[in-house]
Amino acid sequence: MGDDESDLVKDLRYLRKGAGCTPKRFAGAGAVVDAVGGRGLPVETSFERFRSAVMSLGDIPQGPALWAAYDLAGEAGGSLEGRRAAYGRSVGRKPDAVRMWEDEAIDVLALRLVSRFYAGAPTPGDFPVPHGGLLIRDLDVVCLIEDRRFVESRQRRVVISLVDAAETFQYGTYSPTELSDVSGAEATTRQLPGGTLHDLRFPRPVGVGAAHEFSFRERVPAAYQAAEAPAVDLSGQTFEAPTLTYRVGVRFVGDRPDAVWGYDKLSRIARPGEPDEGVRIVPNEAGLVSMTFHHCYGGLASGIAWRW
Repeated sequence: MGDDESDLVKDLRYLRKGAGCTPKRFAGAGAVVDAVGGRGLPVETSFERFRSAVMSLGDIPQGPALWAAYDLAGEAGGSLEGRRAAYGRSVGRKPDAVRMWEDEAIDVLALRLVSRFYAGAPTPGDFPVPHGGLLIRDLDVVCLIEDRRFVESRQRRVVISLVDAAETFQYGTYSPTELSDVSGAEATTRQLPGGTLHDLRFPRPVGVGAAHEFSFRERVPAAYQAAEAPAVDLSGQTFEAPTLTYRVGVRFVGDRPDAVWGYDKLSRIARPGEPDEGVRIVPNEAGLVSMTFHHCYGGLASGIAWRW
């Protein structure tokens, strides 16, 4: 370890050792804690931010090696040497090569932590806290399409408050929609010139660092169902609120589309792109497709699209 390494890089290397990056060991890595928002935050909130930053390294080849070294999923256990060897076997590389990847990933991670370029990064005090002061930790959506028509979606969110007392979450759609089976919130709906806005009010204000779960069922009223199904359709989200993990599934009943693909981090204008530009996926025997996305933010769109 060179003397010219910053305290942040030293702590990032330290967190690989032993049992890996457990919440307890993370709390003792002062430079890392400071980089994700400081010691005034609950450990749970700081740790989730760090997980998000490491998860964002999935866009570089070395990223998965560092994830395995940290064992942030808490599944591998054992020693660093054991985790490194196991990952090396899974990709056909020797431990020395894997360690080099880890070191390279740490350099990138340190830059992202300092620049705050990842979903859920702390917001500077002179910037507004995004989307009602909420970070979405988990977003799960399952959409039902029957004979080319949208029937319903079921959505579940776990949010973490970034402010002292978060009271509501706003969910908007471009077309008229109605919510039912609402759990963990009380919904009121407004029709606006640009679409439908649902205000979901929590039973009580959610304090900073605390998590809250809510869910609902979404349908399009029969009076607003389109006469013909569009040639290209999608089940996706645009992420004004930073989101750590987004899982989306679509089940096709009756007709099956000619092409299905996943798209990630496209602008609203560019979404959903073309099949060959995304990740091609094929429905299983039950007509179900699914994808998981990470590190969603900045008003960019991710989801599943299809063409009939």
